[in-house]
Amino acid sequence: MQQVDRLHYEARLAERQFNRVDPDNRLVAAELERRWKAALLELRRVEEALARRTMTAASGPDRIDPRLRAKVVALGQRMPEIWADPSVSREHRKALLRCLIDKVVMRRAARDMTELRIVWRGGEITEMAVALPVNAVTALPRYAEMETRVLQLARAGADDAEITRQLTAEGHRSPSRTEVLCSTVQGIRLRHPSRCPQNEPVGQRYRAGSAFRKLPPTSASRPTG
Repeated sequence: MQQVDRLHYEARLAERQFNRVDPDNRLVAAELERRWKAALLELRRVEEALARRTMTAASGPDRIDPRLRAKVVALGQRMPEIWADPSVSREHRKALLRCLIDKVVMRRAARDMTELRIVWRGGEITEMAVALPVNAVTALPRYAEMETRVLQLARAGADDAEITRQLTAEGHRSPSRTEVLCSTVQGIRLRHPSRCPQNEPVGQRYRAGSAFRKLPPTSASRPTG
């Protein structure tokens, strides 16, 4: 469009120059007339090319064979099934995304979070927030809140598994996961031994109890008689 505007300007300028020339100066008048005609021809050529591109863009979808269009629509409806198919390799999934996505815009929203804006080739836009890994649990923005909750729940008698489930439900996470791991809870407890009871895993308690039951009776506990 800018090219058309520029050619319009050049054609009008050539016309004004031709109209202002002295008619007696035939050589100059002939050259200016030639330039004017050349500008008009170039303007017409560009306008016709632009009109053809506009018509092609407007009529392009209508020229697709109806059977091909139906196949494409049916394939799009099966896309979740195809994506979840274990026989589809990682490379094929990447190639599929390259066909479907026009561009991806990323913005770092926080130390552990980035916002994604996906522009699909059909014009649709998907926005989402993606959790990023951090190098330590203390680097999480909500670490102080999570630490307080771990100590509260541990003092209330909850074991590590229960605390893990509760913190995950409240939106907390471990440094490299989108959920809270038992190892994260255990690490927080161990940093505060005086404020938090030692939470022995259930499996260890069971093994200790079983071993105790298997010990031979002592002389004090043997029945007499």
